[in-house]
Amino acid sequence: MNSFIKTEKGILTISVYSAVVFSVAGVLLGILSMSQMILFDGLYSFISVVLSLLSLGAAQYIRKNDFQRFPFGKEIIEPIVLIVKYTVILVLCSGAFISAAAALFTGGRETALGYALLYAVLSAGGCYLVYLFLSRKQQTIRSGFIKAEANQWKMDMYLSFAVLGGFIVTAMASAAGFSFITPYMDPLMVLLVSGYFIKVPLAEIVKAFKEVLEMAPDKEIQQQISGTIKKVTVRHNIEESFLRVSKVGSKLYVEVDFVLQTESNVKTVEQQDQVREEIADGIKKIKYDKWLSVSFTKDRKWAI
Repeated sequence: MNSFIKTEKGILTISVYSAVVFSVAGVLLGILSMSQMILFDGLYSFISVVLSLLSLGAAQYIRKNDFQRFPFGKEIIEPIVLIVKYTVILVLCSGAFISAAAALFTGGRETALGYALLYAVLSAGGCYLVYLFLSRKQQTIRSGFIKAEANQWKMDMYLSFAVLGGFIVTAMASAAGFSFITPYMDPLMVLLVSGYFIKVPLAEIVKAFKEVLEMAPDKEIQQQISGTIKKVTVRHNIEESFLRVSKVGSKLYVEVDFVLQTESNVKTVEQQDQVREEIADGIKKIKYDKWLSVSFTKDRKWAI
């Protein structure tokens, strides 16, 4: 079991099973308590199940070797799947926002607080534990799929704590004689939470599109790689270098073109391979699969 939860497939499978439990509980208790907030939480978990299965299938497909059809790998599938996942979440949040806004202007909704509080307590605690597990695993396994799962559970965790806080306030207001505001609390919570969550899928969709377009990765990654290249250039007295970096899914593509002059220390194929080893060693701490291409030329036109 310990080895299973150390793999991407194992971690995603645990996320799927957890989402199934929360989705069933959310939908059932949402209907019993007549709470749109809990029903929204349950539907979010149900959609998470479908999206997690999509991630699991895509992750397994990417890991299968198919060099003849995909000579550069299948990592491009990862950001495409993430765009689909976050688009679905965006639609769900937008629909909940519109529905809650309509309910506020039509008198709100009555809620059975007993069921609502029970679900809120269990959901908040459970989501926190699953999110904590996924976020820790994401630190050791650099996977866009696991990061997306962690983001889904973080949103669900915030949602659950917001639900819990809202229902506690509702119960206190009802006990203090302000029961006339209780019908508005449930749609108000949906409005605030779904409105806040809309920015998360939007930001992640933008990131995924950047990977599909093979744009440059985060500045931190670029700085680590460019620092290594500068050291190699000085060490071997190389006149000029051109660095191109992009990240697609879990793979980091690094292409370096060195322009050599007569005074350069790099003369033989063996010395060129030594430069490649130095670069590979310098960037090995970056936790992505690397596709490293290093070329040497004396004519600058082949490097630009």
